Amino acid sequence: MPAWARAAVGFGGLLLVWQAIVLSRWVPQLYVPGVPAIAAALVGLLRDPAFWHHEALSLARAFGGLAFATLTGVGVALLAARHAVVARALAPIVQVMLSLPPAALVPLSIFALGLGWELFAFIVWFAAFWTVYAGANNALRASEPVQLQVARALGYGPWETLLKVRLPAATPEIFTAIRIAGAGCLMATVAAEMLAGRNGLGFLLYDAAFSLQTPTMFALLVVAGANGVLMNRVVLASRGRVASWHDRLSEMARA
Repeated sequence: MPAWARAAVGFGGLLLVWQAIVLSRWVPQLYVPGVPAIAAALVGLLRDPAFWHHEALSLARAFGGLAFATLTGVGVALLAARHAVVARALAPIVQVMLSLPPAALVPLSIFALGLGWELFAFIVWFAAFWTVYAGANNALRASEPVQLQVARALGYGPWETLLKVRLPAATPEIFTAIRIAGAGCLMATVAAEMLAGRNGLGFLLYDAAFSLQTPTMFALLVVAGANGVLMNRVVLASRGRVASWHDRLSEMARA
């Protein structure tokens, strides 16, 4: 069965279970509406030009934050791979930062950065940077000894070895970290918009929830999930351009 067919069957099964729970009256429909009501609300959103403005803002914040976090996270990981003192200095900080929810920084960040784009840029960057750095750092440290010995035999210096041997070999694992960080960016974007936003998908979710527009709220959750699929596809497409050689080698090994 093709992948799209399996996904359709799984999603269809979820909708059937959802509708069965609604029809069973276990929970009030005021709080858990049926699939038709959610679908109607979703269609209404897609027809509303104002919704697309909010959606575009949320996607721009999430993708922009992920791109900046990828550049800075990989850059700092390269510096840590070249200078052990940087890696040792960041090691205890990374453990703390990875466990700190980005939404917890929103109140303090409002005082420091205001309610403009700087606030969202910082929160979304923070949500992704530490994941990208940790993944890139681990990948760069896991270089094969044979590769390093060949690089030295060819006369490569430390930076040449890092950029021409260790970084390409680490690229597939780095993209795995970027995929995980992408989900964090979307969640941080929605959370920041709910807590401090005046626009965006999170703002719409907050407004719909507290005005008891539950079909609209669930429709917005569907959109948030679709954004996650879109983010994952974009990262996978980027990986295919940069690290397609890894997939070809894996296919050769399985043949």
